[in-house]
Amino acid sequence: MKSIGKFFREKRAGKGMSLREAAKASEMSHVHVKEIEEGKKSPSFDKVMNLLRAYMVDADEFLRETGYLAPNVEPADSEKLYKVPLVSWSVAEKQEKSSYAFSSDDTEKWITSDVGGASVFALRINDDSMEPEFHEGDTIVVDPRTVPGENDFVIVKNAHGELTFKQLKKYGKTRLLHPLNPKYQDIELSDKHQYRIIGKVVKKEKRY
Repeated sequence: MKSIGKFFREKRAGKGMSLREAAKASEMSHVHVKEIEEGKKSPSFDKVMNLLRAYMVDADEFLRETGYLAPNVEPADSEKLYKVPLVSWSVAEKQEKSSYAFSSDDTEKWITSDVGGASVFALRINDDSMEPEFHEGDTIVVDPRTVPGENDFVIVKNAHGELTFKQLKKYGKTRLLHPLNPKYQDIELSDKHQYRIIGKVVKKEKRY
């Protein structure tokens, strides 16, 4: 059996993450991460789960290699979750490729989601164009790998490099970007209005 410290040290090294990057991704101090790796501190169940999500490691692998199980915690509670980078719209606009990858410096914070992958990212709604379904302050998770279909919610980039969030609609041969808020107009996808679909919105986290 591996020690908990060795397990997490190897996983961090495998991801090529510094202590500070690991600390930001796991929402704890770099000193705390270092002390766990050195065996100076025994992590709580919550800290273990934070580190597993930061490194995108399955809890079963952790349990299998370390034999660790916190008291009164059932293995079923450790479902597979991921850490997803929440970035600003301006940072997302700077990405040139459809396969998005953000560094820790680009990331405002990390959110937990059951949708994961190297290119998955999150945005915070910053206007009212998609009300009443999506409100300002809500967080949406975007998957650039998923091909959107009719009526799906999408993030698109216009010819000026600006991103917008709309619903993809089709009427006959005409495709539209549809805002749910009726005070805004549809945008036709045509040679005159060039938009590139960046990804499909696959999840919403409502702010209360």
